[in-house]
Amino acid sequence: MKKLLILLAAAALTVGTTNAQTANPSQRSANGRPEPATPEQLADRLTKQLTLSADQRTQIVSLEQARRAEMQTMRGQMQPGGDRTAMRQTMQTARDKYDAQLKGILTADQYTQYSQQREERADNRGSRKMKMKTKS
Repeated sequence: MKKLLILLAAAALTVGTTNAQTANPSQRSANGRPEPATPEQLADRLTKQLTLSADQRTQIVSLEQARRAEMQTMRGQMQPGGDRTAMRQTMQTARDKYDAQLKGILTADQYTQYSQQREERADNRGSRKMKMKTKS
């Protein structure tokens, strides 16, 4: 009887763990990372958070589509074993250009709020990384 209970408990734990790992596979890419939001989803989120106008939303969708195309082109040009420092610098320049264009679309108050939210997300990512390191 004890063996049967132990076997059932082990099976229940295995099934529970398996379900937890595959909870929402449609939002995961092939490498296991979450799929990035589409430009439209990003614009919708920013519209909700920053109360954007319809014109601002349209401009952000266009800007995000152009940014993604540019980043994809840069990733395609990256050579295996190439100069990662130069590529990092090139991508940072592209991010700075995107930021300047975004600043031109948003009002000063909206941009300030956006910057604060971006910093909070970065802080949260950093604290999660520290938690993961301390668990190991």
